[in-house]
Amino acid sequence: MSEEGATVTESAAATETPATESAPAKHADMAKTSKRKQCWEKRDTYFACLDKNDNNQEACAPEKEGYYTACPGSWVKHFNKLRIQAQYSSGIDQFRRSGGKVPESAVKDEVLLKRGA
Repeated sequence: MSEEGATVTESAAATETPATESAPAKHADMAKTSKRKQCWEKRDTYFACLDKNDNNQEACAPEKEGYYTACPGSWVKHFNKLRIQAQYSSGIDQFRRSGGKVPESAVKDEVLLKRGA
């Protein structure tokens, strides 16, 4: 009976991959140029979709899944931060070019922020 228990335990251990191994393995894959390029292409496709669809994530669900699958989580977090910073800078530039007129999109965002939405 103990042999059967050992067999079941060993086979279960062989099929389970600890969650801690997946992230480092994904980072190790990124050392390959083809994997990095695939990640960048998926990122660019997803961001282009967001631009085209007024940042509607539901409309870009397939692209988002591809992006999150192809890139390590730390890269996704970094790329998303860069996108937000670029959008913020773009809004400031638009404000300066307009001679101090606040863009309509900024007014909507400010109202949502005050509401806590």
